[in-house]
Amino acid sequence: MTEPQPPAVDVSTPVDATYLTDAVVRLERAIARIGNKRLARWNLSLSGYAALKILENRSDLSLAQLSRRCFVRPQTMTRIVTQLEERGYVHRRPHPESDRAIALALTDTGRGALVDMDSEVLKINETLTQELDADGVAFLEGALRRCAVAVEAELRDM
Repeated sequence: MTEPQPPAVDVSTPVDATYLTDAVVRLERAIARIGNKRLARWNLSLSGYAALKILENRSDLSLAQLSRRCFVRPQTMTRIVTQLEERGYVHRRPHPESDRAIALALTDTGRGALVDMDSEVLKINETLTQELDADGVAFLEGALRRCAVAVEAELRDM
């Protein structure tokens, strides 16, 4: 027995934007759920993983800078960083450019854990990309990034 196929979309007819929003929200929530399951061994969410990945490439960020890059509130980032610090993945030190800010950096323990986490998160990426060919992946990634920039710009203007 074959599974029912979704109806073909007529691209000449405008698609109701609420369906696009619904699809994006559904995907984001599904990715968050599977990410939390894949990172359960480290008792970490995708937000915590994202913070580690950012610190892997750019240390000495302040809590505020990291929170902006992870698209979470500073209060949420404070909680995430506290958890990462308790696990020995990050450490705080005086910020080299500010007397009042604290700089965050990845520890060797954090780098080691991140290698293992990367393989789990890569599985999510593989699940996403198996539905598309290389051109489709490139198009979707570009389109999603452009949409994110547009929505972020609108948000700044509000």
